[in-house]
Amino acid sequence: PAGQRTFDMLLLQKGNIPLDVQRLWFLPIFIGFGVLAGIWPFHNWSPDGHVAAPTAVSMIHAGVLMKLGAFAALIAVRLLPDAAKEQLPFVIFLVTVNVVYGAAIAMVQKDFKYVIGFSSVSHMGLVTMGFATMNQTGLNGAVLQMWSHGIMTACFFSVVGLIYDRAHTRQIPELGGWAKYFPLATLAFVVGGLVSMGMPGFSGFVAELQIFMGLWAGPYFGQIWYYPIIAILAIWGVVLTAAYVLRVVQQVFFGEWDPHKWHDLRPSTWGDKLALGTFTVLMILVGVFPGWMMNMIQLGTAPVMKLLGG
Repeated sequence: PAGQRTFDMLLLQKGNIPLDVQRLWFLPIFIGFGVLAGIWPFHNWSPDGHVAAPTAVSMIHAGVLMKLGAFAALIAVRLLPDAAKEQLPFVIFLVTVNVVYGAAIAMVQKDFKYVIGFSSVSHMGLVTMGFATMNQTGLNGAVLQMWSHGIMTACFFSVVGLIYDRAHTRQIPELGGWAKYFPLATLAFVVGGLVSMGMPGFSGFVAELQIFMGLWAGPYFGQIWYYPIIAILAIWGVVLTAAYVLRVVQQVFFGEWDPHKWHDLRPSTWGDKLALGTFTVLMILVGVFPGWMMNMIQLGTAPVMKLLGG
């Protein structure tokens, strides 16, 4: 209950924390954890961290660390639900910038890893946007987007690492024609790209569709007039995502191959093939059969909606 000196979240969740205390602390806690999820304007550390890190660390960064930030932000909603209802509609403006700005910056990057780094900023904006809808549909989409983004981005970084280990460069203009010698890596990246841009039949479509449906519907306690406008603005992030994904696919995998520059390249190892194959199958499997995962997600998000009063 309120007034107890404890960090036990189960006890705090049962207590009625005074509204003035919730109002004071919700935004600092939510945005503080949101920094780990790359929330704008505190996002620059994330793409820089991806570029500086080896492939394995980049995969953990995108697949685990950024999700910890998003999960902790969701816990803040559970602990301070009354303030969340008042203040999340303002947070949604920040994450709309995430979605559109992150995709726009990814489109002009020349370093392969920076493209994926800013792509993560954009997609994690969609996650936080799903939280801010404060309805069951949006929350379900946000949690599935966390999973989908983690698998998709790990796949992307695996492909970038495979190419860098052989080419010793990540500069997109210097690469080209890699589909000829690394077909599985090309397939994995293309599938990840389709997930990224929310194409039907892939896990990203299921997640993003629910987020945008939740945005259009607005919070459970009443329509907020600008939520549909936010949905329309955020759609441009999806359009820009398609642009930078297709640009990378065209230039890196189907561009002109330089036989004098790239010769005696090591083929993919069985470890590479196993990892990329697993990522590819998972992204397709959840896209075609999302029900089993959505049932698990529903069990986790229903208590959050109960605390919010929905």
